[in-house]
Amino acid sequence: MAIVFASISFASANSIAGTPCKQSGLQQLKDRDLYSCVKVNSKLVWQFTDDNTSSFAPYPISGPTWQQLADIRDAATKLTAEQAAAAKAKLDAEIAAAKAAAELKAKQEADAKAAKAAAEIPKVAGLVIGKLLWSDDFLGAKGSQASSTSWTPRLCKQAASNGGGTCHNNEQQYYIPEAIAQDGSVDGNLIITTKRITQPVTNGGICYVGLCSFTSGRLDTQGKLSFKYGFIESRIKMPAGSGNWPAFWMLGENINQVAWPYSGEMDIVEIHSDRPTVTTSATHFSITDTPNACCGNARYVFDELEVGVDVSSDFHTYAIAWLPNAISYYFDGRLVGSTTPSRVSGKWAFNEKFFLILNNAVGSFGGSWANLQSSTMSIDWVRSYQLNGYGEVFGP
Repeated sequence: MAIVFASISFASANSIAGTPCKQSGLQQLKDRDLYSCVKVNSKLVWQFTDDNTSSFAPYPISGPTWQQLADIRDAATKLTAEQAAAAKAKLDAEIAAAKAAAELKAKQEADAKAAKAAAEIPKVAGLVIGKLLWSDDFLGAKGSQASSTSWTPRLCKQAASNGGGTCHNNEQQYYIPEAIAQDGSVDGNLIITTKRITQPVTNGGICYVGLCSFTSGRLDTQGKLSFKYGFIESRIKMPAGSGNWPAFWMLGENINQVAWPYSGEMDIVEIHSDRPTVTTSATHFSITDTPNACCGNARYVFDELEVGVDVSSDFHTYAIAWLPNAISYYFDGRLVGSTTPSRVSGKWAFNEKFFLILNNAVGSFGGSWANLQSSTMSIDWVRSYQLNGYGEVFGP
């Protein structure tokens, strides 16, 4: 007797059989059941497909279902998104904290700089010294020249365009650029070195005394920076030894057009190095209102101060307080002397622009140079401030 077994479908209770599908031949698994997209009565529907695995249905199958895998994937995706959001929030917080710290540091540095600048403003009785207009602290690399933006080193040449003219007054030196160098220290200094030589140099210009026995340095701001009024100060350690003639001084910016002495000259400090406890200042002028004439018309008024210390043993400040129709010179805040038009019996040239000069000459003003072998003039800084509301600095 033949035994006929009825066809048994193991489609799950969540069967999608009979539901529409979009493209004939597509297949998908649903809870371990395979479905194919077929045409039935002109309609595309999902139909359970026996893939010969249904006979295994009664046996336990380990592992997650496809739905469970999908749920795991979705949960992992959600966790990754949350982790990414948390990481981004953490990064944003770190960036914000770093920005706040940088801003705080910048503010603290700015405040410290402002406090330092305020503390460094000179305090001189009777003067209202205001904001810093310009400065050079000579913070360049060791052996480098002073900034060419502000300064020009000079040779010996008496043309007015050469820093007003150099190596007058029977001076015994050549000026060479190599004699001027920054020392590379943390605080910064510009060093002018003076040395005795036995042979003439080829890079020092003209020796106007026949045989120059020294090399030294001179630099100025002519054509680069000029100043009109204000409180202008430099901190300097003067060179030691008789014969040295160091100076910090100013000439009229118009010297190329009107010549000296009509241009005017303000000697903030000159040192007789054979009298190192005395500082001197002078104001030079023309007694006639005649430009381009020299030198019988040249006159000066002069002041000196016994300061009680050897100015070559340490740094001291030398300054000019310059206002319309008034000039005063200072040593460490102490008045050396003052000049007004009533003291000048000639042309008052001092309401115009002037440029700065630093140099060390060798000459009779500094005493005998017979025993001088070498010396150094150290300039810590040069600064220009407003004074009683006056003070300007001009570029080229």
